[in-house]
Amino acid sequence: MKIKINEKFYDLSNYYPLLFTVIFIVILFQYSFSSIEAIFYDTRIKYDFGLKQQNKIVVIYMDEDSDEYLGEKYPYTFASHARMIKRLNQDKPAIINYLCTLNEPESDTDMENLTHFESAIEDFTAHGGLFRFGSDMDAWGELKPPRDLQNIGYSLALINIDNFFAKDDVARRALLSISGESTLHVWTASQYRKLQGDQAIDVNNLFGAYYVREADAFFTMYRYFTNPIDGKHKIKEIPFHRVLVGNFPEGTFKDKIVLIAPKYLSNPSNYVLTPFDKDELKAPKAIVHAQIIESLIQNKTILTVPRWVSYVLALILGLFLSLVISRVKPTTGLLVTFMTIAGVFIIGHLLFCLFGLWIYLTHLILTIFVVYYIWVPFRAIAEYQTRYAIQEESKILKKVESLKQNFISLMSHDLKTPVAKIAGMADVLIQKNRGTPELVTGLYSIINSTKDLNKYITSILDLTKIESQNLTLNKGNKDINQLIETVTNGLKFEANTKQIGVNLELSPLYPIEVDMNLMVRVFHNLVENAIKYSGEGTQITLKTWDDAQWVYVRISDNGRGIPPEDLEYIFDKFYRVKNESTHTIKGTGLGLYLVKYFVELHGGQISVQSTLGKGTSFEIKLKNV
Repeated sequence: MKIKINEKFYDLSNYYPLLFTVIFIVILFQYSFSSIEAIFYDTRIKYDFGLKQQNKIVVIYMDEDSDEYLGEKYPYTFASHARMIKRLNQDKPAIINYLCTLNEPESDTDMENLTHFESAIEDFTAHGGLFRFGSDMDAWGELKPPRDLQNIGYSLALINIDNFFAKDDVARRALLSISGESTLHVWTASQYRKLQGDQAIDVNNLFGAYYVREADAFFTMYRYFTNPIDGKHKIKEIPFHRVLVGNFPEGTFKDKIVLIAPKYLSNPSNYVLTPFDKDELKAPKAIVHAQIIESLIQNKTILTVPRWVSYVLALILGLFLSLVISRVKPTTGLLVTFMTIAGVFIIGHLLFCLFGLWIYLTHLILTIFVVYYIWVPFRAIAEYQTRYAIQEESKILKKVESLKQNFISLMSHDLKTPVAKIAGMADVLIQKNRGTPELVTGLYSIINSTKDLNKYITSILDLTKIESQNLTLNKGNKDINQLIETVTNGLKFEANTKQIGVNLELSPLYPIEVDMNLMVRVFHNLVENAIKYSGEGTQITLKTWDDAQWVYVRISDNGRGIPPEDLEYIFDKFYRVKNESTHTIKGTGLGLYLVKYFVELHGGQISVQSTLGKGTSFEIKLKNV
């Protein structure tokens, strides 16, 4: 057994684009593209539909208006803060976080007011409330609360600025713990979850938490429940002085987490960049603190999928697109490319919103573009080569076709001349040998054979013109009835020889535009076939009529009929019905094929109905225009 080898399969040049694709993907893996990835990440943050704010947090902010109203400067006196705690205690909040740096007392009055402030805090906690100071950091270290208040409890409340990933100073990740000590965000979220009957937060097992050895700290990426700059359904904010005077609806703070923090437009340190920032706009730190706490309470943190997962996906995408683009047209490849990019964006966004999974998209998108721009030129070259080969093959075929047509035309012309001479000589011999019946009979047989040969030659010429599309119509206004009468008169001898009656039922018709020569051949062929395939003493009927759209011609006989299994093929080229009753009748199998072609060339239609043993009926429809 001989095994056929696919040479194209072993052509290594077919695999060059695939090799280049893998090489470029590996090169892409060497770069993080953090700036681009940050844009994709921030876009998902902005359009995160998988969150629902639960209004658990209220922010009390200190600002220029409160300064003016109180006649004090930030961070205000301990007396004002004592009044604040007493006022809040009336509304029963769940937790109070102080996110402002209070000064150490400098006088006896300050010490007395500090004592009142501490007493108000103790009274608040005695009634079930929870209190915690939040400390920040500056160049000199942690900014702790006054020494006399540190026993109340404090935790680091640091907003982590991104100088690790994108290095653009945008707040994207939260510090969870450092050196084993939880931050204010974790403490507050844990305490609130316990108040709600949920489990406290375990930093080690928190969704999306990761450890940074250099800092000995745990971090996580958090989500924004609202636009911290300008969005609907924002976290509720109330100025400090309004709370002091009781200018707020009852129940505003009940069972809520209250954050007390500065928000001074004149102090840039009170603001931070977020994924929502536009131009120079920044969000208040207090609002960002609230977003972090909300994320931890709802366990809506973000798990960063390892980069190797993106790399594997990039390779899979690269191989998939290579397979597709290498087999389709460039336009289709471009469509597949854009659909793949859209699919990557949509799937990445759905995973982020529904499951909190952050997949690196940059490598995936760049891989798609790389694959496309590698394969498209290769496909273009391949298509050019294919088109060139087709064009060359077409030129050869045209030459062959031209040679065939010329050969057939010359041969037909050269054959018709001697055939005509043979018929002419036979006719002369008939005239000279009338007294010899046997010789005359043979000569008539020769003449009939030359007629058949002329028909065959004409059919072959017509077929050649059809296949080369060189057949044109020479239309003129003609009366179909006159053409039918001409045809039937020319076939009277053949009909009389078999004692076949030809009945004409011709309705008056208006002339229509037809090619007279072709239509005569159509009717001649159909009538001649009816005579050939009908028995002696049968009838042939030609009927015409018209309506507003069509002229109808029906040619019917009551002869042998056509077998049902042959009926659908009789208009096929070179097809002949093969049965015992017709095998002796000469023909080329082109007659009905040419009839159908000539009719349809006029914009007409032809159909046939036949019953074996009862006869056949052909109906022609020509446009009545």
